[in-house]
Amino acid sequence: MRYFRLKVDERVKNRVELAPMSPLQVKDILKETQGQKQQEDPLFLAVHTNPQTVYPDFLEFPLPLVSDQVKVLLEKYVPGLEWRAAILTDFQQARQDIYWLLRPPMEDCLSAQTEWYPNHTLKRLVLRQGELESPIFRIRGLIEPHIYIHLAVAESLLRRSLTGIRVQRVEMEA
Repeated sequence: MRYFRLKVDERVKNRVELAPMSPLQVKDILKETQGQKQQEDPLFLAVHTNPQTVYPDFLEFPLPLVSDQVKVLLEKYVPGLEWRAAILTDFQQARQDIYWLLRPPMEDCLSAQTEWYPNHTLKRLVLRQGELESPIFRIRGLIEPHIYIHLAVAESLLRRSLTGIRVQRVEMEA
């Protein structure tokens, strides 16, 4: 099986940028066990734009956000995915765009071959073979909130005319 990390396409210039958030805010928003009321409330996120700003279909940092089109596609692969509306607000242009905070299931799939830097950030990711249940997931034990997808999901995303999405192959255990 092949898996890929969902990434922002760095070639897209003038991408919309979220206002800075503290690591604690990000961690709290991404937490697995949130109360039902908090999940129903949309996030209101300020953005910085200019006249050439592009709103891509995927934003990776500080939170994994996807457009409606990507949300519909991902729900076909995992109907029970957790979502939370995120309203990107540009106060200067008086514009609001709805994105979706992607909170896929956490998988415990790190191989013993995974390498770490001394500060416990990821140096080289290696996944265990045949241990993944969901085609869209995050990895338990990683500080980085990256989204990982199965080959079929990656192919579906790349076949559509989406903006700002790239995939990077993940190494699997031999």
